This record gives sequence, C-alpha cells and structure tokens, in this order.
Amino acid sequence: MRTRARAAGIAVVATTAALVLSTDSAWAFCRTQTCPTPPDYPQPPTLETSGECLPPPADYEAFCAALTPSVTVIVPLWWRNACISYDLQQDAGPGIPLDQATSIVDTSFATWGNAPCSTGSPSILPIDLGPVACGNVEYNGDQGNQHVIVFRETWPHDDPYNTLGLTTVTFDTQTGEIYDADTEINASVAPSILQVPLSGGYDFQSIMTHEAGHFLGMAHATDTSATMYYSYNPGSTNMRSLTADDVAGVCTIYPPNGTRTVDPTIDGGTLPEGPCDPTPRHGFSTECGQPLVSSCAMSASGPHSDSLSVWAVGLFGMAASGLVRSRVRRRDS
Repeated sequence: MRTRARAAGIAVVATTAALVLSTDSAWAFCRTQTCPTPPDYPQPPTLETSGECLPPPADYEAFCAALTPSVTVIVPLWWRNACISYDLQQDAGPGIPLDQATSIVDTSFATWGNAPCSTGSPSILPIDLGPVACGNVEYNGDQGNQHVIVFRETWPHDDPYNTLGLTTVTFDTQTGEIYDADTEINASVAPSILQVPLSGGYDFQSIMTHEAGHFLGMAHATDTSATMYYSYNPGSTNMRSLTADDVAGVCTIYPPNGTRTVDPTIDGGTLPEGPCDPTPRHGFSTECGQPLVSSCAMSASGPHSDSLSVWAVGLFGMAASGLVRSRVRRRDS
C-alpha cells in the first residue's frame, strides 16, 4: 500500500458543526487552530484583540491535552504562498453542470480574495487549476495532490448535524501552515444554483462561500450575521457576501502587505508570504494517489515525518497538513 510521508508535525483535522438556529450576539471572527474546538463551541472569545476565539486558556489547553493524540501546540492555521489552488471534481453534481458549478465556486473564492481590507486586498489569490478526475479527500506526502471540491450524491458521513458542506484541511502541527484542503458538498439536499433559490432551498453559493472561508483558515464565527457563522437559514443568500467580521478575519491572516499573521511564538507572529505558486505540495495531479509498487504496508511514519493527528472543526471547510474538517449545517426555521 501507499505510505503517507509526513512533514514534521503534520495533523489531519476534521471538524463537525451544524447549521442551527442560534440567539448568540455578535462577538468576533475566529481562526481555525491546530486543536479542534470543544463540542460546546461557538462561545464568546477570550482573546478579542487578536481575533482568536478560544475558551479560557487553561480549560482549552486541558481539553487539547486530553485528546488522542494529545495536542500540545495550539496555534492558528494559515497558507504560506501568495497563490493557492482549488479544483472541481469533473463530474460536478446531479443537475449541476460543471461550467455552472465552476462559475459559482470561482465567485465564492473571489469574494474572499477581493475582500476590502483597509489598505487593499488580502495577500492571497485562490486560483482554479481546472477540473480533476479524483474525488477523494486525501493528502499524498509522496506524490501529486489536488485541492478538490466534490459533490456527494450520497452523503458518506454519519452525523446528526444536517451537514451541507464539509472541508478537510491538512496542516503542520507545530506552525499551523496549511498543506492541503478538500471540500465535500452534500448533493443529497439538492443545493440550488439559481440566482434566487426557492423558499426552503439550499443556496450553493452561500454554502461554498462559507466553505472557502474554512479553506483559508477561518473557523466558525460567533457573529450570527457572518458568512462564517455555523448555521444556514434555508432560502437565504446572505452568506454569499462577507460581513465586516469576515473581512477582518481574512485581512488579519493575509494582510495586503504580503505577510502572514501567525502565532506570536513563531518568528514574532509575522512571516513573509511565499511565491505566487498555486501548485499543491508534491506537485499537481488530476488523479488520486496511487499505491507505490515498492511499498507493501501502511506506515505510521515516513521519511522527513513526525506525528500525524486527525480531528474535526468548523462548519463549511477544511485545511491541510494537519487535517481539519468543517461543516455547514442547515437551520430549521
């Protein structure tokens, strides 16, 4: 079987959160961390000045330490390169042509890439590398990758959350740098591609814009009006547009000056962006990873590797090199 090589401190995170009716007041934008959020999230942030939504530090650290495997380094996630890629699976969805799905996905990512920061746009440009054959959620440490967006006609995840979208992110557990992201869209609920969805329908552009936020490292917001809020109101198109809360988040992580806002323990909290190269780690491939002929067994570790962990976080998105899954839930009104 194919081995999965792991860079130092790589984790896979899957996050589950449903879109449900909430009476929470507006608080602040939130960033996905290398540790998943507790089951009772969202909750009021304790670090409002940095924009991070965390439980009281001692409680959060204890929660993370008790996980299996234990998470002892808690830092926010971020992409290094100035350009990143995404790819639709070539079959698109039932009743959703590839060209229309592509147009909506492009618009959703552009909404974040063109967010109006105070001094320009975020220093991150999402680029569509074209349709791919692979529909697997995977990160290959030994061959090419793709950041796939795939429709699931039969939802494969057993959960009680009425999930509309799920993003899985792979990231470096020591620094929070994202290596890979994949998004699954629940096509069993017939997401709408209409400009104005029917009453009670599930607007694909709203779902995709939320998931794109997870893709970039945003977690569920505590502001009920934000695109990154964890629940969706059927028939609504509000999540197509970013609120000030969403804009503050993406502009904080990727300031227009070409830097990355990371944890203060990492080079003082600011790093220069990488080149505008959207190629996934280990190269771009339209096909799924293939077993290596020279390998006969799964390995718990690989060359240049360290520990790999898996957890779930968020509503709409995912991120990689640590794997994070984020879901969007529908709100029953």
